[in-house]
Formats: sequence, structure tokens, C-alpha cells
Amino acid sequence: MRPGQAPDAGPGQGQRRAVLAHFVAGLRAEQDSWRRLATQGEAPALEKHRSQLAAVETLLAGGIEEARARLRTGELAGLPVFVLDLHHVWDYFRSKFALRRLAEYRDCLAVADELAWACYRAPLAAALGAGTAPAKEPPLVSFSRAAAPRAHRRGDQYRELLPRGGIHTGAGLRLVRGLPFPVIDVPWYHASHLPALLTVAHEAGHHVEDDFGLAPEIGERLADAALPDAERERWRRWAGEVFADVCACVVCGVAYPGVLAETLGALVPEPAGPASLDHPPAAVRLGVCRAALERAGHPPAANWPKPLAATLDESADGTPAAAEVAAALLDGGYERLGGASLPELLAPRRPMPGAFREYPDMVHAGRLLAGVPSRHQRIPGVVAAAALAFMTDPDGYDSRRVGARATAEALGLRPKGPRADVPRTPARGAAPDAEPGRLLLGALLGEP
Repeated sequence: MRPGQAPDAGPGQGQRRAVLAHFVAGLRAEQDSWRRLATQGEAPALEKHRSQLAAVETLLAGGIEEARARLRTGELAGLPVFVLDLHHVWDYFRSKFALRRLAEYRDCLAVADELAWACYRAPLAAALGAGTAPAKEPPLVSFSRAAAPRAHRRGDQYRELLPRGGIHTGAGLRLVRGLPFPVIDVPWYHASHLPALLTVAHEAGHHVEDDFGLAPEIGERLADAALPDAERERWRRWAGEVFADVCACVVCGVAYPGVLAETLGALVPEPAGPASLDHPPAAVRLGVCRAALERAGHPPAANWPKPLAATLDESADGTPAAAEVAAALLDGGYERLGGASLPELLAPRRPMPGAFREYPDMVHAGRLLAGVPSRHQRIPGVVAAAALAFMTDPDGYDSRRVGARATAEALGLRPKGPRADVPRTPARGAAPDAEPGRLLLGALLGEP
């Protein structure tokens, strides 16, 4: 029977309405149960995802109310298909939250979410403090069958991301016109290799650019950079990818370009070649990473692990232009982020004693290979140390269970409570309220 087709014979109107009422009530009850998982108890299982679950509940609330209204008026034709559409949309999000309740994926996704939050948190707080953006839900990391990580922007149409089955009603189509919060997809096999999760920082960089309206300022910075005229248009097209790489380098340090090189090397042939509209060639991206790390104050490449240094040496030809691009993106503050620079927001520096000061990244990695905690104070730093440990000694990484120990150490640094109880985005055109923004800024930064 085709969707929406009426059966030749069936129950009476009263019984049919009761059946459909059960369908609608079941969806509403499921929403309530997931809300409880984020809000009730001393340490709710999904407390970190409170604002995201609330956003999905808001998304579906209109559809549920429409279904209830049709039950009240007796307009039952097509209602079962509409309720199925509601379930189909909910299933896209439910599957992502459900994985966080399975032991096999819970810790990996928790680390990935924290990496995304580490990139997003300070720009969000800065934008709130500056009054340039309303409060927003953070990105949610998910798995996909795609071979490379991908960012899905807030507000993007996401019908093609739904599981097979399709949307059959106009009301259902309206629900998939805009993602309620950003999503980051990574390949399923990233769950078994902790270092690969550093790519999440790159995708989160895309969401920082999109959610806080940085594209015009990024374009202006590149337009003012001392670039050869013949290359200027290419760098303008590559601005989004380059900005995301720079963000990931600042957050994750020297480990990120090593993971990036491995990720790009797994994509054979290179996704779109050197003339890609949006993606620069691998050598160009690694050249920008190298320049960004040096600009941000990391040790020179000569002191990096040999495999990583050798990989980046191959990108040396692109260094002059890359250095200008890195300087354009890293130097000075962003107006929409309250005048703060990327290093100030994404890599707060703390005084380091002794050997840690000379090359802290490798010291942390060495501790992991020695079988003791890295002692890094930031979650991205722990994951980056694990990645450097793998690059330095893959066998030692496995024999000393570095991945599992670093995961546990990273999660031990995770603060208690939800990431952010953000209000709904105000109506388009409404000016942000400075006082709520200031209060949420303090909450995000852990101030009293």
C-alpha cells in the first residue's frame, strides 16, 4: 500500500482516532523520556546535551501540536504518514544521542564532543560578550559512512542526511529545512583510533566561522595580505578550509598537521585535485599549518617527531604565501569576537616548568609512552599528546594502551554539568540582550 493510501476497509472513526492518538502520544512520551535523561538526577546521562535535546524537542513540538489539532478536528487522512515523518526526523537525532548511551561509543563521542566544544566555547563566549551573536547550541559529533570528516552547518537543509525512507508530507519537509544546531560527521573507524579525532577541531573551525559570521572579516584579512596577485583568487576560494586548519593548529598544536596528513593520504586520489574550488592541495594545507604553528609560538619543525617533520618538509615550497596567510588569520583580534585573536581564544597559555617549557607537546607524549598520565591540563592537549605518541612509537602506543589511558585522562578533565543552558535564538532582526549575554558568558567561563 502506498504512503497515504486509504485501505479498502478498516476500523470505525472512533477507533481509528484512538489508534492515531496513541501514535502521537508515544512520540511525545519519548521526547519526555529523553529530556529526563538530560535533566533529572544527580548526574544525568545526557546532561552535556541538554541544550541540543531541547532544540530538537522545540523542532518537533510544532509537528506534534499540528497532529494533535488534526485529532481534535477529525482530519485523520494522511495523519499516520505525517507521524511517521516526525519519527523519521527524530530518528536522525535520536540515533546520535543513543550511541552516547552505549559503552562501545560513549567515551569516544564524549572526547570528540569536548574537542568540538574546546574550539567553540571561547568564540561563543566572546561573541556573547560583544553582543554580536545570540546564544547558540554547540556542535554535536556523529559517525557517518563518509571517508572524510564533514561539517553540517546550523540552518542547513538536511533531508539527504536522513536514513532511507524519505519524507512524504509537506509538513515533514518543513522540519528538515534547517539543522537546529551544527553537526560534525566523522568516519565510523575514527572510534577505534583516538588521534584521528583531532580532525574534529578542523570541522569545529568551520562552525566558528559560520555561527559567528566571520567570513567577511576573513576575506578582508586575506585581501590585505601580501599575496601574489596570481594566487589571491585561489586563497580567497580556500579561505574557509584554511581558517579551519589554522583553528585546529592553534587548539591542538603540532599533532594536528600529522593527523591531517594521514587523513588526506587515505583519500586517494586527492578529493578534487590542486584546482579544487574549496579545498587547497594537501601540500598547501600542510604549509599553512606549519606557518600557523610557528606564528602561534610552537617549536620549529626541526624539533618535531621525525615522521611529522618529514611530512611537513615536503610542503616547504608553499611556505612564503602560507606564512602571509597564517599571519593574516592569526595576528590581531576579530571584531565579531570582541577584538580577541584566535590564539587568545583557542590556546590560553599557562606558565610551564622546566622541560615542559622547551617542548611541552613532546614531554606530554613521552609521559604517555612511559605508561603514566600526560599531565596536560586541557582535553585537546591530552588527545594531541596521544597522537604524538602514536607518531613517535606506534608499537609503544599499542602495548602501553595509550589510546585508552588518554581517553580516560581526557574525560577526567571534563567539568561536571551541562555545557551550556542556552536560550532559544531570538527572532530574526531582534537585537541581542547584553545582560543575558554577559551572564551566560560568565557561566561558560566558570565565573561565579
